[in-house]
Amino acid sequence: MKVHVNCQKEIGAYTDPTQWQNSTLRYVPPVDFPAFLESRLGKARVMRTWITLDEYWDYRTGITYPDYDIGNMRYPLEQLHYPYDMRLIVPAPSGTRFVDYITSHSQHAQELLLNVRRYEREVSDGVITYKQYEDVFERAVEHCKALAPNIRYVECGNEIDIANFGELTAQEYVKIYLCAHRAIRRLNAKHNYPIPLELGGFAQAHPLQNWDLMLGVMKLLKQSQIADDPMAFYSYHMYNAPENRSLSLADNYELTKLSGVEKIKRIVRQHADMLREFGLPERPVFLNEMGRSRATGMPADALYNASGILTYLIAFANGEFGRAYPFPWCTFHNPDLQISYTQYILREDGTYGATPNGIAMEMLHGMHGRIVESHVSDSNGCDPEYCAIAVKNVKYMDVLAVNTSCDSIPLCFEVKGLPDKEYRVDLYPCNHIINNIVYKRGTGDGTLKPSESKTVTVCGGGFRLTHVTDRDCFAMLRIYL
Repeated sequence: MKVHVNCQKEIGAYTDPTQWQNSTLRYVPPVDFPAFLESRLGKARVMRTWITLDEYWDYRTGITYPDYDIGNMRYPLEQLHYPYDMRLIVPAPSGTRFVDYITSHSQHAQELLLNVRRYEREVSDGVITYKQYEDVFERAVEHCKALAPNIRYVECGNEIDIANFGELTAQEYVKIYLCAHRAIRRLNAKHNYPIPLELGGFAQAHPLQNWDLMLGVMKLLKQSQIADDPMAFYSYHMYNAPENRSLSLADNYELTKLSGVEKIKRIVRQHADMLREFGLPERPVFLNEMGRSRATGMPADALYNASGILTYLIAFANGEFGRAYPFPWCTFHNPDLQISYTQYILREDGTYGATPNGIAMEMLHGMHGRIVESHVSDSNGCDPEYCAIAVKNVKYMDVLAVNTSCDSIPLCFEVKGLPDKEYRVDLYPCNHIINNIVYKRGTGDGTLKPSESKTVTVCGGGFRLTHVTDRDCFAMLRIYL
């Protein structure tokens, strides 16, 4: 695969695509992790956080637990009205409780997005009343806002279109959403927050396969008392492998042929079409879970996922998603369940290390300045137009390339438009061995380090450098100007 770079042709300012981030309650990190994350990826522009209503408030007893012990079930699974994703939850060894979880993430982010979930089935099935749900929703958000004043966005429900999160109908969701809307309106009026709360949703798991559900929700909201502007933001998820499985089971073969970036662009387009259809104003769109792999504990899937995430984020940096913002899943998670997605792991000595997903994020975060022209040729991988990016500032230029093919190939960097002189060039690869702490033969200490540094003499305005890389691997050149 050839990566062609023209240093003389600037495309525009580079926007760091790693500013939108995800936390998790399924395997809550230690309380010092958000500070570490900021040291590696900067202060998040928006950090997605969570509160689970069934852990905050027990409908059987009426007891509220403001600092609940995250992930520790009060009742056996078989005694729950609905299991949700409880089977997948492992209380984290960190022992971090809720107050420390929300406050530590608040301190290391500009703004928070708070997802409020669970009890969707209980209220829809009549186990608790809508009045009870509205009251506990309001109390939970008020509690979180007092702990984390920089909460701005409140997301009502998570992936309610799938069984793990209630599998609601449009009618069921809209009744719940209107409860949440009334609660948020009262809280804003009561407290006059410097950062007012904004409500949106619904973090749809399969927006390509289940788009009729979203249309049904919006149709009902258009018939409600908040018809003119029902959501302050919209949120969708896109994991390419699970999306393909969902589409295949529905015999929607044509959509499975779309690449990951093409699927995201289609989601953004169909969202814009929906706004036009219902006459709604534009609001931010959060692609607030993204990935290429399935949720697995297989080390090789960390590379597979990272290579896809790189193409998604390069497409965003190139302006392909408009006002849709990318939140890769996930900064920290259970490595036995989701090493495929997680960006950082906690090691036995108590330190954190970057997985290939984290290495990919750190490469992108380290870029500053102006995007310069680059393109890829001779590629047999997916999304070749988003397999490379070059960013230049006064000190250095970074050129990042990713191999999304199924083969080991040479990455042939061809850089043109440089003044003739000697340059120091550092090579930062991420493959099965180098800069990979999750693979059994991997080396490195969980930080992004160059594998080699060389001096390149430029004559005639350019140079070539070749690096052989395996499938799903990637590499970055840093050229010191």
